[in-house]
Amino acid sequence: MFPDWSTKSKFLPTHLTETKRISSVAVSPNSKNAVFVLDAYNNTAKKSGTNLRILSMADSTTNDLTPYSFGASDYEPFWIDDSNVGFVSFRGSPNANLFSVSTIDGSVVQVTNYTNGIGYVVYSSAAKRIAFSSFVFQGMTMDESAEEAEVIADHPSSGVVYDKLFVRHWDSWITKQRAQLFTVPVKISNGTLAIAGQPSNLVASYQGEWGLEPDFYTFSPDGNSVLFSAKIEGREESWQTEAGIFISPADGSAAPTRINSNFKGAASNPVYSNDGKYIAWLQMATPGYESDQNQVILYEIASKTQTRLIPDFIYSPSSLAFSKDSKSIFMTVPVEKDSPLYQYDLAKSTLTRLTADGVVSSYNQVSSDSLVITMSTFQFPDTIFTVSTSGDKKLKKLSTENDANLDSLYFSPTDNFWFNGAMNEKVQALVVYPYGFDPSKKYPVACIIHGGPQASRQDGWDYGWNPNIYANQGFVGIIINFHGGDAYGQNFTNSIQHNWGTHPFEDIMTGMDVFLEKAAYTDSNNTVALGASYGGYMVNWINGQTDRFNALVGHGGVFSTVSMSYSTEELWFVEHDLGKPYVESQRALVEKFNPERYVANWVTPTLIIQGEFDYRVPVSEGLSTFTALQRRGIDSKFLYFPDENHSILDGPNSLKWHSEVLNWIGKYTSTKTWSWEY
Repeated sequence: MFPDWSTKSKFLPTHLTETKRISSVAVSPNSKNAVFVLDAYNNTAKKSGTNLRILSMADSTTNDLTPYSFGASDYEPFWIDDSNVGFVSFRGSPNANLFSVSTIDGSVVQVTNYTNGIGYVVYSSAAKRIAFSSFVFQGMTMDESAEEAEVIADHPSSGVVYDKLFVRHWDSWITKQRAQLFTVPVKISNGTLAIAGQPSNLVASYQGEWGLEPDFYTFSPDGNSVLFSAKIEGREESWQTEAGIFISPADGSAAPTRINSNFKGAASNPVYSNDGKYIAWLQMATPGYESDQNQVILYEIASKTQTRLIPDFIYSPSSLAFSKDSKSIFMTVPVEKDSPLYQYDLAKSTLTRLTADGVVSSYNQVSSDSLVITMSTFQFPDTIFTVSTSGDKKLKKLSTENDANLDSLYFSPTDNFWFNGAMNEKVQALVVYPYGFDPSKKYPVACIIHGGPQASRQDGWDYGWNPNIYANQGFVGIIINFHGGDAYGQNFTNSIQHNWGTHPFEDIMTGMDVFLEKAAYTDSNNTVALGASYGGYMVNWINGQTDRFNALVGHGGVFSTVSMSYSTEELWFVEHDLGKPYVESQRALVEKFNPERYVANWVTPTLIIQGEFDYRVPVSEGLSTFTALQRRGIDSKFLYFPDENHSILDGPNSLKWHSEVLNWIGKYTSTKTWSWEY
């Protein structure tokens, strides 16, 4: 279970930031090659670059398709044919455009030169069209919008007037520009694409308050239509989750037609079957609830009838795609500690699990009996494999981009156990073991609290809260998938509504008690708790309910459920989970689990972390928490990032984050931890 320690070094934050990130895998039409994006950061240069690499399916060799350099930004690859790949890049310009590269000689050609940039390009070889997204002003073409943006930039006043929500979202303020879906005809010229017309806005004629912002789209197999999902905009969009599934003529000659008007919940991931007979998508039924169960809906195009597939399935699929023969649907589904790939046989109504441990993040069918997938675990980042449709769950590794850097480092095996938590229901916890683990010794314990809260921490790689960072600093790491998580059935998920401070807190406390009692190698007098987002909320809640932990770390956590309800942007989240503070009958619900009410009980030393551009949990929540700690005379620090949002994205900022966090928990557990030397 554990290695020869003389052969392994510690996995440090510097290794984490330099771990190469594989994404956007696309398989060639003849299934002989795959192209993917590789994002690599260099700690010494403090710079990163993103390029395309090509993988041979025959011998698993990989090579650069576009050159890597600091600042390079080649991404979103797709196959034009078996020897040409389209991709999006900035290539020295302030705006992203479409390029193509030959897999034979590596020559690159710029395909578009739109002044306001494009993204999320999809190509239809049948229609000889591309679809893409671009930000424009209502009723304007792309060129007109670019000119209007210049006019606004030259205005003497910076004031912006809003008369409806959203005002801002995630990390950006809302402007009058919206992401719109365009298509444009193309032709093959000298082995690459060439634009052969003017872009058509497919959603310009939609009859809505403003319009639609498509977030997922694809062409029909014959190329005549474009299928997309889009949130229904209007005055209620910040507190409602309703999204439509639309079909539009590929040339924009008619307004989009919605095919899921019978639903008022969120909808996502619409896909065509390859025979052109069906559409499938993921549909939530409950309005205003972003974590409702995703139902798989099958839509027969000819009859316009809908059928819910696998109605007795208690889990919530996160993505789906039809098989090449249109006889089955592949889907990823969070199930307990994993997020495996499944195949659903439409004729037999049977569901087969294709992968075992780990988290599958993408999949492409390459033959009738195999798929190319990207998958990760706590032990390795996203890596490309092949897997059979037989259900034997055997993987063949194809990519080796991280092997040289990670093979000599220690990664703990992922252990797990179950216990009776809140309402006497089974709760699962994941465990990682410290570097040099000796069961006869005692080790401090780090309780890592996941966010969401309707999420679960699974056996997959994480560039932010990677449990092996703590294991390699001498901590036993425990992650408790408390009530509210999304991988244990919908009833388990729903149970957190109006229970932010009860069931999850009970699960965490009980899980810690059970673990400390059964694991003789844990030091019950040396425990810390850390969390971000809802995990940050729970840190503040814990501080008012118990003093059992030596130290706490909260990142982007809620201080006041009342102020948060008025200052966050996605109101559907807080109003569903906590209630509406401006409604008298619900005010008590919102106040019930408000950490601010229990500040008088706070005693535990706490590190608070906050990003300026965090509009989900605004910076005032972190400042308020730190103010309360300081006025209470509690040992505390405030780590502020003026250039980060709800997450930490910058390489040096990640190293600073880890250095402060590890030194904080090390200080209060008498554990020597890593510090960033720069």
